[in-house]
Amino acid sequence: MSESEVSDEPSSPLSLLGRQRSHMLFVLSDAQKGYEAEFLEWYRGIYQEAVLQIPGVLSLGHYEQHSVDITGGHYPRLPLRYLGTCELALDGAFAAECIIDLIALLHDEHRAAQAPATWLYYAASEKVGRPTKTRTSMLTLAFANAVTGQEAEFREWYATRHIRHALHVPALVSGQCFERTLFQKPGSLEASFSTIAIYEQEGTPQSMLDSFATLPESTFNFPMLDLSRFSESVYQAI
Repeated sequence: MSESEVSDEPSSPLSLLGRQRSHMLFVLSDAQKGYEAEFLEWYRGIYQEAVLQIPGVLSLGHYEQHSVDITGGHYPRLPLRYLGTCELALDGAFAAECIIDLIALLHDEHRAAQAPATWLYYAASEKVGRPTKTRTSMLTLAFANAVTGQEAEFREWYATRHIRHALHVPALVSGQCFERTLFQKPGSLEASFSTIAIYEQEGTPQSMLDSFATLPESTFNFPMLDLSRFSESVYQAI
């Protein structure tokens, strides 16, 4: 094989690792009262640019909790309004500490921002479904825990069955679930959910509510899900 042929070889697997996600950091935050407009300008501009420049950060999505409560008030929503989904390429969860500290410092230094919650997770299932037809404008997130004593069964059920069952809801087009890492620096809000599922959505929150009524009751049978420690919200891209 000639040198020119060698140079045309694809990148080695190791060289690709720095561009492939190992963890997902969920950054939940809110504005100081009376500073909402200033917070959003900073959040979508200087803050986003600064986070994307941190080594190990691959991408950053910004979302706002939708006003429509798709649970109909049955489950409490998370108290922080804004959600950042931050894909990271790390050699172990502990390597996220520096990134988390820098993100917390950015919030601390801006008068319009409250202290964030920083929850570190890793993918626990394949992503199922199809790509969205347009750029994703909404996500549905489920924050879940197992019934005590059924944690192993719950993880397997969620990753291999429920993440697929959820796509019976017509507005949901893809899904993937994530597990909480042992290493955490949770910040302003404890990372109290063992599993977070992310569903990409087409349509509106109301279309989701309408579709619930058309599905068999068995679709929503969750025997291992601890509904006393559960939350679910729709987030719209900002």
